[in-house]
Amino acid sequence: MDARKTFKIVAIDDNGLILTQLRLLLQHNFSVDFYGFTNGPDALDMIAEHHVDVIFLDLNMPQMDGIEVLRYLSDLNVKSAIVLLSGEDNTIIKMAKNLAQLRALNVVTGIDKPITQVQIKHLISSLFDDNKVASAELNTQTFDYEDVAQAVNNKQMCLYLQPKLSLPEENIVGAEFLVRWNHPEFGVLTPYYFIDIIEDSDLVHDFSILVVDEAFAFIEKHYEKLKELTFNINLSVKNLEDIHLPERLAELASSYSVPPQMITLEVTESLLIENLAESLDVLLRLRLKGFSLSIDDFGTGYSSIKQLSQIPFCELKLDRCFIHGCALDKDKQAIIEATVALAHKLHLKIVAEGIENPNDLSFLNHYKIDYGQGYLFALPLKKVSFLKALEQQKHYSVRENYN
Repeated sequence: MDARKTFKIVAIDDNGLILTQLRLLLQHNFSVDFYGFTNGPDALDMIAEHHVDVIFLDLNMPQMDGIEVLRYLSDLNVKSAIVLLSGEDNTIIKMAKNLAQLRALNVVTGIDKPITQVQIKHLISSLFDDNKVASAELNTQTFDYEDVAQAVNNKQMCLYLQPKLSLPEENIVGAEFLVRWNHPEFGVLTPYYFIDIIEDSDLVHDFSILVVDEAFAFIEKHYEKLKELTFNINLSVKNLEDIHLPERLAELASSYSVPPQMITLEVTESLLIENLAESLDVLLRLRLKGFSLSIDDFGTGYSSIKQLSQIPFCELKLDRCFIHGCALDKDKQAIIEATVALAHKLHLKIVAEGIENPNDLSFLNHYKIDYGQGYLFALPLKKVSFLKALEQQKHYSVRENYN
């Protein structure tokens, strides 16, 4: 993070003392242009005319409350990071965040009053580290079909691995292959910047085969180190339109001497499935070829239980939106408990995605959840780093057995 950068901050709170406190906390650690407002209309006038990096917004204000301010910020198409402040029940902040996201606003967090220096320092540092500042200049409109097609042809797309760990032991039992774009100017980019272009074009089928090919090549090269693990590979729903997909993947697995039992193919639940009959044909034959199937982002779609009963899934992945903050969120806890019970009855393995907080992990360990993924364990790793992580785990296991 560049400590010399000056951030433009707007705070809206009807309590002048809170505004003063917030200004002092920010100025203690960072270079800021701070603008405090005790009412929404004056703040909106300023935001409409000037770029703002962060908006601190109190929800409970007289006259124009924070929910109304969010509506106007959406009308202004504001892209600033928004931090919600509230002395109310935490449920109010959660629901306000949901509303803001529906209005395409960038609400990054909610903070309960009173505000502390530790909260402010962590928040601003995480918002404006070097990588995030660079990527903030990009969006899904930055690149077009030609850019992405050229990147594929020039082999700029590469695979990272997100370790999958057994719970509660926290041993690496596999990984999910994730695609990254090693852009010559902007560095490593996530699928956020290119996957929609691929899925909406004729690139999707060949691109998926390229991903599988690279994944299988990696497994073959390091088979002796990886043979006890399983690996997840994402498929586009559009791939399920290809009735020859099972044969193509089986042939690739055979050519690389990769046992299909090592591979779990993921399909995103929120996109499943417009043509169920044709897709089910492909999915069933993938299972017959020996591949496992995983339903990704479970709970974010509209026909989850019907799909679970009709499609031969082996694994269910609980979406991050239910995992993040579950230690303190009773609604998320109820959803997790019900989903785990359903998965157990259907004899499905369960993966909790997006574990980032030790308290969330502690809560999840009360249930029979098989696997976990998330930044608490590891960031997505380059291939060589994943192999090193495996080697380190092996050494730890040897030491434990020796002791």
